[in-house]
Amino acid sequence: MFKSLFCEKECRLEHLLELSLKFVTKLLQTEEEEDLWALVLVAITSAQGLKFNRAFIFKKEEARDVFRGVTGLGPLSFEEAHQIWSQLEVEKPSFEELIARARQEITNENRPIVKFAKELSISFCENSSSWQKVFNEQKVLHLKRDEHPEFRYLFEKLEVNECALAPIKTPMTYGFILVDNFVTKKSFSAMEFYFLETISALTSIALQRLWSYKELLRQKHLLLEAERISVIGELSSKIFHEIRNPVSALGGLSKVLLKKEVPEGIENYLKTMVREAERLENVLKDLFQFMPSFELKKEPVRLYRLLQSALVLFLGVFKEKGIHVSFECLDGDPIVNVDPKEMQLVFINILKNILETLKEGGSLQIITDKDQEGIKLKIIAQNSQIKQKTFHKFPSQITKGFSEKSVSGLGLSLAKRMIELHGGRFSVEYLESSGMEITIFFPKKMIMNGEDA
Repeated sequence: MFKSLFCEKECRLEHLLELSLKFVTKLLQTEEEEDLWALVLVAITSAQGLKFNRAFIFKKEEARDVFRGVTGLGPLSFEEAHQIWSQLEVEKPSFEELIARARQEITNENRPIVKFAKELSISFCENSSSWQKVFNEQKVLHLKRDEHPEFRYLFEKLEVNECALAPIKTPMTYGFILVDNFVTKKSFSAMEFYFLETISALTSIALQRLWSYKELLRQKHLLLEAERISVIGELSSKIFHEIRNPVSALGGLSKVLLKKEVPEGIENYLKTMVREAERLENVLKDLFQFMPSFELKKEPVRLYRLLQSALVLFLGVFKEKGIHVSFECLDGDPIVNVDPKEMQLVFINILKNILETLKEGGSLQIITDKDQEGIKLKIIAQNSQIKQKTFHKFPSQITKGFSEKSVSGLGLSLAKRMIELHGGRFSVEYLESSGMEITIFFPKKMIMNGEDA
């Protein structure tokens, strides 16, 4: 009997390893989120897979720390389960056929299981041990009715006494996979949890790949807009210098002449020239600020998602230049009240400036920190050959920092003004180790979640 049980476990392990290989192969072929969810749900629920009775995909809401059901696969009653399993026993579809069938089912809003999935929601406290285990440790969380009374609503809705959650991260918190054994009431095994963790980890990687590609296509217009600003900025810089220099010279010469003895009647003309030269200089400065008046369209947005969207646009260039990028983020996912388009342009302008500044090699660190006052975002660029004469003074004297080819000052000047327009703070300083550190501070009033919400 022991030998039979050992052989059964060994066969099951071999079967699951074969499933993992199939899963990875199909994973590389997915082009849409729906394709990915169909693959994941079939791998988890099918007889060729992990054999859980049901599985659901949950996604974190954009503006709240609440997870809502997106779709699901499996029966809602014992009768439906018997019908489905009997049909599958007769038809014996392949793994690929099951995925194709599931793709149609999980996107049909009228299917009862999809409607049921969309009614499900879970709210986590970011400081809870459950949150820490699922999203920070990236472990499967085994929920039991008698051990987790805070999830009573979920158990009642699912009509089960236990279920399991497996995280999906991109690398930010995206959501999770929920599984249960609604029909069989079968207990979960350690081996099933191990492979469920493997599937959730692979799903996270695949989702990140899909999301990055889609985000790159969707945000190309922002990159084009940033390029347009750079071109206009370069032209503005040339015009600024071509006009300002002679105007400043005329004004300066008039001031010198006023200190000397001049013919009667000429003094008033000289005073007028000084006054008009100063007025023209101020007009030029205002024009060069290049920030039209408009109303910010603020809404609650996840800060890390904005950063990630901007980073995606430049990852290929960073890789090509050998620049190592690291992102050290806070626990949880801060939600800030900003204009998403303008804030993304802020990050794009900053990253463009860093690319112009860093030569081959080097590193880019993005670090977030939080205290009672708000969230501090640091962007640190370092290498041994960082260009000098860049980004020195903001905003009226920004042109003094321009190099011959650079319009970097304009990009950072715009970023600074936009951050301040939102109510935040922006600063740039050089490091002794030949680098620069950009700091953006989001005050407590801009943060929509957390203790201070």
